[in-house]
Amino acid sequence: MTDILSAQINKQFSDEFFYLKTIDIIYNKSAKICTISFLYPQSITNINPEQKQKILKFLTESLKLNSRIILKFKKSYLDKELILKQILSALKSLYSSLASLITPKNIVINISENVVNVKLGISEKYLKTYDKDEIKQNLKNEVLKSFCAEFEFDFFEGDELDDTKILQGKIEEITKKLSDYKVTPRYKVSEIIKVIGGEIEPQPEFLAQITSNKSSVILAGKIENLTKKSYKRKKQDKEIEKFYYSFLLNEGSKKINCLYFCPKSNVQKMDKLCDGNEVIILGDIKKEARHLTAFVNKLSLCKIPENKIIVDKQDEPQDFNVVKPERLLSVVQNSLFGTNASITYNENINNKTFVVYDVETTGIDAENCELIEIGAIKIVDGIYTEKFQTLIKPKEKISSFITEITSITNEMVENAPTAENAIRDFYLFSKGAILAGYNVNFDMKFVEKVAGEIGLKFENEVQDVLICVRQKMSAYNYKLKTIVNLLGIKLVDAHRAFNDAFATAEVLLKLNQN
Repeated sequence: MTDILSAQINKQFSDEFFYLKTIDIIYNKSAKICTISFLYPQSITNINPEQKQKILKFLTESLKLNSRIILKFKKSYLDKELILKQILSALKSLYSSLASLITPKNIVINISENVVNVKLGISEKYLKTYDKDEIKQNLKNEVLKSFCAEFEFDFFEGDELDDTKILQGKIEEITKKLSDYKVTPRYKVSEIIKVIGGEIEPQPEFLAQITSNKSSVILAGKIENLTKKSYKRKKQDKEIEKFYYSFLLNEGSKKINCLYFCPKSNVQKMDKLCDGNEVIILGDIKKEARHLTAFVNKLSLCKIPENKIIVDKQDEPQDFNVVKPERLLSVVQNSLFGTNASITYNENINNKTFVVYDVETTGIDAENCELIEIGAIKIVDGIYTEKFQTLIKPKEKISSFITEITSITNEMVENAPTAENAIRDFYLFSKGAILAGYNVNFDMKFVEKVAGEIGLKFENEVQDVLICVRQKMSAYNYKLKTIVNLLGIKLVDAHRAFNDAFATAEVLLKLNQN
């Protein structure tokens, strides 16, 4: 995706500029200047002024940015010292323990025309604990960001290492990974007795941390003002009495209003609760006006400690592990996505960062079904900036029914990352952004389930695009496919995560235009 601009240029000029590689696009909104930088191989003598002008004219006419475009061309010199420096930097970033064992003398670089062969000298005794093909591919991906050439990586037997040095390298790598996390304030409760719903992780967060909408939040406190209320609901021309319970959850310094809409099977269980009970809940937090309300999904009795000791939860990774986001050519959205650069947006979009996402799963029950794909697109101030997409290998086989709906087969996910690794990277990708989706609570339940299993907690504000659609549109149904058709948006390959996420992002932007 990052080199789609070069592809458009080559399509226009019949591959005359097949060697060009887009390496950077900087859009200065206030100055109305777009700077596009290209890399080209050292085998190309030069790009003459006429060629540059031809490319500039094409981009100016096709992108219609209403901004000045500046083009920069940089020759990729295949210098051994430059390549060595890039490889050492990549090793340090990706494999810190390997980097501590490989010195420049253990790296052999041979350059033949536009092909670079790199051999790394490392003990096979050490390498056997790694996936060598994965190391090669990751290093190749890193160096290709800076050079125009074909890179091949391999290994040769390096210096003999004793077990002590190998162990020390592993300890250093683990230490680095642990340093990529930070502590989130939580505390531990005990003596949990389930009342309604499934099991709840015994480590609630502090109510003082909750300031906006959140899904699948775990809180604990004492019940106050427990009230049972009823309402009538028509079903097949009959009035049925339904019940809900409201109460305050008192954490000590903070309180929050809680609502539980109770199915008939749980009424007797809820009737046994009373003021003063210490409970732990899992629910979705919604902010209306200035008040927060917790809509309870699970509730258990528990014992809350008098002195709440903060539990160290290393839950904020700093480096992408298996899914690296792709930078989008956001400034060329006019040609890529049909978005006009002159469109302005309201306060819901301006000066905000959104991650609009969608998941594909093996079923609809988050407790028993699994993720098989996640796709997301990042929007900064109304501009698409990054793409996140990965298939996920589930623990159980994908059924033929799900394959028919999603086109995702067991063969496709065979070498995909686990849900735990994918969600760890998605957590980092969405850090600090507003999470948005279409009927987002469905997606959030799956994401939160996996996140909770690896000690992560999404703290993002959440927006449901479906709610925005219902507020601003009238339709015969509110399926995503129906809404995008009504808005004139293309939805290609529905039920694939990124395509649905992108269509949802388009809906979000369209409904928030000035």
